[in-house]
Amino acid sequence: MIPFGRIKLFLLIFVFLSCGTKIPERPLIQYTFENKTFEQILLGSAVWSKAHELKYNFGYWKPFVWVKFDLVNPDHETIDYILELEAPWVDKVLLGWEEGGKSVQKQFDGSSSFADREIQHRNPVYRFTLKPLETKTIYVKIQNSGILSAPFRIWRINSFFDRMERDYIANGVYFGIIFALLLYNLLIYVSVRERAYVYYCLYLATLAINYSLLGGFFKQLIFPDLALSVKPYLYVSVNTSLTFVGLFSLTFLNLKNLNPFLHRLILLSVVAFGAMAVLSFIIPHNWIEVSFIYTFPYIFLLLMSAGAYSYIKGVKSSLFFLFAWFTLFVGVIFDSLTKASLIPSTTFGRYGVQIGTAFEVILFSLALGRRLRFLLEENLLSQNQLTTIKKDLETARKIQMRILPDTLPKNQKLSMFVSYHPLYDVGGDFYDYFEFSEGLGLIIADVTGHGVSAALDSSTVKIAFRNAKEFKESPKDLIGAMNRFLCMSLNARFVSAAYFYIDFKEMNLYFSSAGNPPFILIRNREIESFECPGLLLGVRSNFEYEQKVINLEKGDRILFFTDGLYENLKPDEEPDTILFPEIQPLVDHPQDLFHTNLMNKLSAMRQISKDDITLVSIDLVRD
Repeated sequence: MIPFGRIKLFLLIFVFLSCGTKIPERPLIQYTFENKTFEQILLGSAVWSKAHELKYNFGYWKPFVWVKFDLVNPDHETIDYILELEAPWVDKVLLGWEEGGKSVQKQFDGSSSFADREIQHRNPVYRFTLKPLETKTIYVKIQNSGILSAPFRIWRINSFFDRMERDYIANGVYFGIIFALLLYNLLIYVSVRERAYVYYCLYLATLAINYSLLGGFFKQLIFPDLALSVKPYLYVSVNTSLTFVGLFSLTFLNLKNLNPFLHRLILLSVVAFGAMAVLSFIIPHNWIEVSFIYTFPYIFLLLMSAGAYSYIKGVKSSLFFLFAWFTLFVGVIFDSLTKASLIPSTTFGRYGVQIGTAFEVILFSLALGRRLRFLLEENLLSQNQLTTIKKDLETARKIQMRILPDTLPKNQKLSMFVSYHPLYDVGGDFYDYFEFSEGLGLIIADVTGHGVSAALDSSTVKIAFRNAKEFKESPKDLIGAMNRFLCMSLNARFVSAAYFYIDFKEMNLYFSSAGNPPFILIRNREIESFECPGLLLGVRSNFEYEQKVINLEKGDRILFFTDGLYENLKPDEEPDTILFPEIQPLVDHPQDLFHTNLMNKLSAMRQISKDDITLVSIDLVRD
């Protein structure tokens, strides 16, 4: 399940940091494409057009544009203003006006060093002092190889510096998220050596470079004395990002096995993006920017289609992938429409790209995290196989005998069978129960890893379970109490678990899960599975677990199990699609034959065991 609470928290923080000073409207401008000098412009020889329909954007093919607008002080006192051009990537700007019968000119060159700027800001900005009720007509010539636009804003000086401070804090939060996720996933890669993490980390790194270049932070904060245009490096970085996100998608979605055609199509796109990155220093900039108009929708539709196909084929973590691309798409659209003045300026519109990409990388990270448990188990399996020796096995076997129940419940309202098969002589699976007059509480758990170390940690799980006895009638409270205990007691080890409380008086089953597989209910020959999502025990102490309830009937048969029951039988398929066809022919068998025959059928399908196996079946006795 996607933890929307964390994402909403990030968005609230971002909005809080981003709001405050009201963003001024853009000035009403007029424009002309006539090739005239500033002196000729002042003489009034140019023919001007209003920019209402163009919304301050003039396309990709014009080399320059002249714009003019009025800067007005409506107050009866002298006011300091800041004129900001929200285009850190612009090539050149010539700004001028008439004052006291003389012309005043200021120039901006995107290829010059940041230290040469009049005001140290990532965008071209200019300071004006206007006398009471004074109006100045400002003339600006903008030159750019790429999209030509004039996104001006006129600020009062105090409002500008207040907004600038909030902008830096908001962007600091954004870069902090990117670098935190980069470091976190690098550490995971060191542990699990999964190739998807490499591509994801490279994507995060190029994403941070992209926005540092696009937002003007690269020169401002990293190389303030660098005297060259960063535009070609931006194009290299953007195409490199698309290359790495394509490679990540190929690995994550497992398309080579699921759909070879989509795999080849994305691989071909990756090669094309790599070639574009290499050629970015040669191809004209406006051509590259126009190509992005088609590239982004193409890659969006391609990867969304691949993610949807992968999800339909059973790769459930692809749902995170789909949400990630959707949030990025929404963010980019709002950002583009806001910059084009087609929609009112809002916090989400102003920071659409940052919010969209932040959501995207968080969801990508969550998708990778869902695979972490299985990767950790494989890694721990290898370590355990090297360290397991006869003396440890003997010790662990004795511990195992003490922590598992030595009898089954004697309640006349149900009958219970248990199969417990550790991968080695001992294992990390665990089950136990509380029995009382009007109910039964059952815990089933799986410590990551196998063998001696997992068996030792399963004894800690038993302690956590017994210490939580006061919550035996409330599954979510019991699981929560166990989680808090295990967060303090386990070291670099996690536990999947589920607790089930059967209320015989109301004939209800209450349950709460921490990453455990769904359980199965058989009623009147019909088979159904139930799941309650939750974080693994031992990961985060303050996690709030859910609780669900279903109605029971006499004659119901319920199956509880760990993931070892179905893993390695049919890769990439869900538990339901593996187990239901094997259970259906057995539903009419008595409980003992059903239990034995099901275990035998699954064992015959399993070529090699890679995990501990626990199966608990409960029949509610008919009167």
